Amino acid sequence: MIRLQRVQWVPALWLTVVWVLLWGNLTAANVLAGLVLSVIVLVVFPLPSLVVRVTVRPVALTVLLVRFLADLALASMQVAWLALRPGPGVPGIVVDMHLRSRNELFQTITAEMVALVPGSIVIDLEPGTGTLTLHLFNVSTRREAEQHRHRILAQEARVLRALDPDPEAVLDPRRRRQAELGGAP
Repeated sequence: MIRLQRVQWVPALWLTVVWVLLWGNLTAANVLAGLVLSVIVLVVFPLPSLVVRVTVRPVALTVLLVRFLADLALASMQVAWLALRPGPGVPGIVVDMHLRSRNELFQTITAEMVALVPGSIVIDLEPGTGTLTLHLFNVSTRREAEQHRHRILAQEARVLRALDPDPEAVLDPRRRRQAELGGAP
């Protein structure tokens, strides 16, 4: 007997949606086949339980998304100009930087948003230390590298303010230091 308690229904519904989209026809038979197939897949290959503490703040999430789209548009134009303009090649640099959050989900979201903006490539993310290794495009001085570092830390702060249950515990250096030392606030 299939243990329906083991099935996670949200992933099953998403798999069903993907099935219907892949087939390109929204029919009852297609939806039913997708649902049955997704249940079978999730019973045979169960997903691990994931406990995520996220608090969505609509205003902060809007700020995050608007700023991300603006950064995306601006960086796309800058990279396009650098690719098309005449002249010498564009310098690049590999840098390591430390993210403030130790939450792997927020580190990953920050790294993905940084990677999606043209001009930077994420090489590695070490979740235990929060070390993000990047290749930065069109950077030749320490000052330019610091500007990128501040931009990425600002992006992390927007992610934390939009999704972290207690963003100030991570962003406020005194509270972060107390938490690392195990002291009470």
